[in-house]
This record gives sequence, C-alpha cells and structure tokens, in this order.
Amino acid sequence: MKIRIFLLLFLFLRVLSAQAHIIPPEQFHPVAESYRRLNFMLNLNPILWKDVKKDIETIADQMISKDVQMAEKYKNFVHEWINPFTAPASMEQDPPGPEERKKTARMIFEESTKAVTRILVSRLESAEENLTNYPKAYQALNESRQIWASFEHEVKATDPEGFRTIGLAWLELTNSLGNPGLFQVGVIETDKMVFKEKAQTIKDYVLKNFGENFRAAKKRKLAPLPQNSPTYDKEAEIPVKLPPGHNINKQIPRPRQILNMAARGVNESETPLIALGDMAFDSAHIFGDPALALQITCNTCHNKGVTNPQFFIPGLSKNPGSVDVSSNFFAPHANNGHFDPVDIPDLRGIRFTAPYGRNGRFTSLRDFTHNGIKHEFNGLEPDPLLLDALIAYMNEFDFLPNPYLNNDGTLNDQASESAKNGEKIFHTPFEQMGMKSCATCHVPSDHFLDRKRHDIGTVMGSEANSLDRALDTPTLLSSKFTPPYFHDGSQPTLRDVNLWFNQKYNLGLSDSGINDLTAYLETVGDGIESYEGS
Repeated sequence: MKIRIFLLLFLFLRVLSAQAHIIPPEQFHPVAESYRRLNFMLNLNPILWKDVKKDIETIADQMISKDVQMAEKYKNFVHEWINPFTAPASMEQDPPGPEERKKTARMIFEESTKAVTRILVSRLESAEENLTNYPKAYQALNESRQIWASFEHEVKATDPEGFRTIGLAWLELTNSLGNPGLFQVGVIETDKMVFKEKAQTIKDYVLKNFGENFRAAKKRKLAPLPQNSPTYDKEAEIPVKLPPGHNINKQIPRPRQILNMAARGVNESETPLIALGDMAFDSAHIFGDPALALQITCNTCHNKGVTNPQFFIPGLSKNPGSVDVSSNFFAPHANNGHFDPVDIPDLRGIRFTAPYGRNGRFTSLRDFTHNGIKHEFNGLEPDPLLLDALIAYMNEFDFLPNPYLNNDGTLNDQASESAKNGEKIFHTPFEQMGMKSCATCHVPSDHFLDRKRHDIGTVMGSEANSLDRALDTPTLLSSKFTPPYFHDGSQPTLRDVNLWFNQKYNLGLSDSGINDLTAYLETVGDGIESYEGS
C-alpha cells in the first residue's frame, strides 16, 4: 500500500514538473542537416538506405569546385557500398546480412564525416582567400560556422574544453573580419592575422578529430567523438537528439477531448484512479530512454487521446502521423528487423473498439497498453495500479457526438442528399468483393466495425501465398478529423481511400459515386466541436 501511495505521489510531482510546449524546428545548413540525419539513420535497424543515399548526394553536391573529384569519388564509393542493400531481392543471391549492414554503415559514416570536414575546411579557406571582399568572406565564414553544427552536439558532450575553445575561435573570427560600415562610415578593417590564426585553430581541430585520420568511435553507436576527449574509446554520455526534419510537437489547434465521466458532470478530483491515469498519460516517466530523455508521452502521439497527424521522425516515419515502434531506436529488445511504420490510431471510444493493434493482435486493452510501455517505448515493468489507472482514463474517451447519425448508425434527416446516396453505395454488395459491401466490415450498428481482421491488399506478405496480411477493421466514427488513413497512413484523405478501393477492386464507381461515398464517410466521421474553441 505504501509503495502504491508513493507511486501516486511520485507521478504527481513528476508530471507537475513536466513542460509541455511547442518547440520550433532547428534550422541547419544542408550539409549539417544531411549529416546529422544520416548519422541518426545509420544507427537504425532496418536502415532506410535510399534515404541515406539522398543525404550522401546532398553532402557531395556541397563540395566546392576544387573538391569535385573528391566529391565524385565519395559519392561513387559510398553508392557502391549501398547498392547491395537497395537492389531488388534476387533468388540467386542472398541479401546482405547484419555484419555487412553494420560494416557498411560504419564505412559510410566514416567517409561522410571526412567529407563534411573537408567542406567545412574549404569554406574557411574560401573566407581567407576573400578577406578583401567582405560579402564573400562573411558568407563563407557564416557557412563554415553552420556546418560546424554537424559535430558540436557530440563535442559539447564529450570535450567541453575543446567545445569552449572552438566556440571562442568562431567568435573571434567574426570579430576579426571587421565591418565595411554603412555608406563607408565607420569602416572597421579586417584583422587578417587574427582571422588566419583562429581559422587555423578550427581547421586543426576538425582535421585532427574528423578528417582523413579520423578514427570512428567504437562505442555508443556512430556518434563522432573528438580524439582528445576523455571519453574517447569509452561509452560516451551524449544526450539523445532526434534528426533534423523531425516533429514531435503536439498539434495545434488541439483536438477536443470528451471524457465520459466529465460530460456527465463528474469532477476528476472525485475519481482518483482516472486522475492518476490522466497524469500518467501525459508523463514521460512511464517510459524508458530514449523516449524519457526526449519527453515523449502517450499524449505526444495521441494528442488529447486522438492523433498527432504531424508527428514525424526521419528513418522511423513513412508519412506524417506514422511511426515504426518496433525498430531498435525506442526499444532495441523488441526490434522486429523490418521497416513497418503504422498510422497513429485515434483512441476515441477505445473501450468499444477491441481488438487492438493495427493487426488486431491484442484482445485486451490492458495487454495493448502494457506492450506499448514496455516493448515499444522501453519502460520498466509497469506497476499494476499504473496500468489500472491508464485503462480507467482511456475508457473515458468518447467519440465526438454526431448530429447526423441515429443510434443504429444510420443517417438521419439532417444528412445531405449526397451523403444519403453514399449510404446506399456503402451497403451495396459488390461481386468483385465476394458479394460483400463496405458495411459488411464497417457495421453501422456496432460502431462501424466487425472486430475481425481482413486482407484488403494493403500489406505485402512474407511470401506469395502467405496469410499474414490481415488487418483489424478500424471504426469510421470521428474519422473525418484523423487523416491520414490506412494502417500505414498512405492515403491522405477519405476520398483517396474511396479511389483506392474503386481501383483495387474495379468497382466501377463514377466520379459522382465517389463524391457521394466520400460525403457519406465524412458525415459518419463528423462530430460537434472537433477542436478546442471551435
């Protein structure tokens, strides 16, 4: 009992200290952006080699004219390593194994680190060569400083003294460059000796640590560690950082959340278990690292219990609003070894929508939640009371009230004529679908689902005739506000979903039929005050 009371107090205090805010995306030079993203993706399993190739090309294209030969050598050499991983599978040749993957990732990382170093040094040299031309010198200096961002996160964590020295050198470089003044008034001459001295300090540091003699760190993934760092060749405590291009902010405007007990006039202060679940849902402390370090919570992905359509992490997301939770980033022990991001599901009405998981593998919401904590986000074994609380809280999530639906899921008189025409199509059996209709699976009288799994043709099987493609039927209620659609988020709109089915199954629907069916789905998926303040 004491342990449980302590858990309540602990979660309460930790949640109070949490800061929920919108973090603007970092802006990087194209070289730094590609390098930092590449460094992140090369640590994943599986690696999205085609995306890695794009960032390699960006780095190579940023090499200036005198480095063209080096750029082509770098690009061709790296592509030669990647090609076995991007080529179509062949019956005559086994795909590269894990050791080859690790070796290739390491080699690409080392060569890319050297290439970025060369670009940084070249920009500094360009600034020195143009000291009599302030605009050119300033631009080259500014670019080189931005490219330094490729390394400074790791240097700051592993070599504080070096980080301070280089930081001061950049400051003195800028000051020594002088200022041409406005209209030739107040001209400050460039101190060429100081400029060259400080530029040499930076060049020496990056060439020593990341240049041709660069020895890749053997510990903690691929993060580049300075050779003079006390943690070089040791486990480096580098703060986790997501790659450029990520977005884990909560969406704005915020979705309207309806808690059943609150809608009935009950105050959360009178429901301690639900209140605990509410706090836990918005606390990163139920997860392990790296989710904990990044302050990712249930609410990050399921904003106000709904979805976060902007959520995106390069290498882990296929489309905005999706994430691969079975990769080695969040929970290495539960990595399934292939890229299978899923669209973040809406949790509204979750007490009515069992089974759970995109393939319906969990019949229990408790098992589904336990798996999310421990095997998707690396948390410790959750206390049973904590699970009770989370389930109690999520069981209060309600669908948006829909003024166009009767209690049995049929449309009422408030619905448009187009939607009513779409309702007829929705209930029409199609020979191309085995005399089934849309309503066969999305049963209107049972929250527009049938609690079964179906292969509709959106998943590739492990073999030609394998039966591993089945997915859980999702509800259509409140769906108007939760794009994108399908298990992988591949369809941006409900109209796109209808067009996909029309083409896949040769249904022969006309444009007006597609329009009516779309109107019907949007009406079924509608709701009152979908966003806060609306």
